[in-house]
Amino acid sequence: MDAKRAQNETLILYTRDWCGYCERVKRAAQELGLTLEERNIWENPEWSSELADSQGRLTVPVLRHVAANQISEWISESRVIIQFLMNYQERAADRSASR
Repeated sequence: MDAKRAQNETLILYTRDWCGYCERVKRAAQELGLTLEERNIWENPEWSSELADSQGRLTVPVLRHVAANQISEWISESRVIIQFLMNYQERAADRSASR
């Protein structure tokens, strides 16, 4: 299941180098079969600005879920992000099973 879903949703993970919590989230996404678009805020000042503008700080990891209607939901804290990804993957599996 990739970051750009059939329902035109996108999952973007804001990270930085040497971030153990970021690695934890990436590992969980991989185990769930999800591919996230990763944006390392140390590599691109535009991504850093996006994060600062939305969150008021540069703390990572932060997951940005862009829904089909283009509304963004920003989720911080690794354990909360992982729980969101688990629920997201379950909903995706349910949608696939009902087709």
